[in-house]
Amino acid sequence: MRVLLVNPDHSLPDKTAEMLRDRGWSVATTADFNTASRSISSGHVDAVLVGRQVTGPTGSAPGANLRGQAFENLLRMINAQRVPAVLVSDEGGEIAPTSDTLIDVASGSASETELLSRLSTVTRYDVLVRRMEAELETMQRLGKRLNRHFSEVDQEMRLAGRLQRDFLPCLGEPIPGVNFATIFRPAVWVSGDIYDIFRVDENHVAFFVADAVGHGMAASLLTMFIKQAVIPKRIEHRDYRVLDPSDVMGHLNEALVDQTLPNCQFVTACYALLDTRTLKLRYARGGHPYPLLIGAEGKLVELKSSGGLLGLFSGEEYPVADVQLHAGDKVLVYTDGIELAFPLEDNQSYDSRAYLAEIERLGHLPLAEMIAQMEARLDEQSGSLDPRDDVTVVGMEIATSIS
Repeated sequence: MRVLLVNPDHSLPDKTAEMLRDRGWSVATTADFNTASRSISSGHVDAVLVGRQVTGPTGSAPGANLRGQAFENLLRMINAQRVPAVLVSDEGGEIAPTSDTLIDVASGSASETELLSRLSTVTRYDVLVRRMEAELETMQRLGKRLNRHFSEVDQEMRLAGRLQRDFLPCLGEPIPGVNFATIFRPAVWVSGDIYDIFRVDENHVAFFVADAVGHGMAASLLTMFIKQAVIPKRIEHRDYRVLDPSDVMGHLNEALVDQTLPNCQFVTACYALLDTRTLKLRYARGGHPYPLLIGAEGKLVELKSSGGLLGLFSGEEYPVADVQLHAGDKVLVYTDGIELAFPLEDNQSYDSRAYLAEIERLGHLPLAEMIAQMEARLDEQSGSLDPRDDVTVVGMEIATSIS
């Protein structure tokens, strides 16, 4: 530790320098403020002890020398170089230490022991402050790197979200006699839900909704596999055979099992096949919420069928159920995120059946308007900008009878 004693009028206690040396510190002495400023500027000083015992008759501005230009320059240099210092002055009250400096003020009557203690204290604080500043600088550099990293991740995730949406079906091409409308709201950039709507052949329209457990990138990657693993028909020589929903679900399950997913990773799904000639809807589900049938008069019925989770066990069976549809009937297939999208009035608690009442309330509306109202209802919920789960709904409406 290199200590500079600035002792212009020999006001410091006589044994001050000796006690500092006994402590193992290197001590230099000067009686000139300007010389002291140059020494501090050179960076050869670790701490400063400034002695100035002001004396003079009353009314003769006893503090004039203390506030002189050379002294003011010395104080500025001490602060600029961030050097810990102790100032000894009979006018200490006029030069009070501030929160942004390491200058301590001692009275002119302070002993060598007190001065040594004060100087030790400010030097210890200086070590701590410099260490904290170094850590803060490191954290700031890390923060900038993290900001750049998060910005890159944000851009990549937004791109992933756009790509995932590109995999969704385009509803611009109408299917005669059948209307579709959808809701697709990821909880984050990408969704663990996937759906598709497509014509299998000229007489059959299929649609499905699948939900990979969780949400985020891992679940969204699995949805891409699901979309490719759904096979609606099998080509046999020059002909083809439209697969039953149970076969489609069974094949999807085996494809997922073959991927040896972790035990915590599974999928729920519902696949439906509409014969546009007879308006008979055949469907199979696995661990998924029951599809909803809303009659033309607005009455809601759950279309129940059995079937376990997909991706866990080979050989699972997914029995087919069917229902005869009529003009004006609507069918909704959705993921379980819809349950959290309609909380009770306190917006905190949830009723697993409350969403059914909301859907039934809207059931008399045409499908497009009904889906629009559901989206508006979602927008009204507190926390709608940060949903708890992915929300996906696929709605089908029989517009007219098809002969």
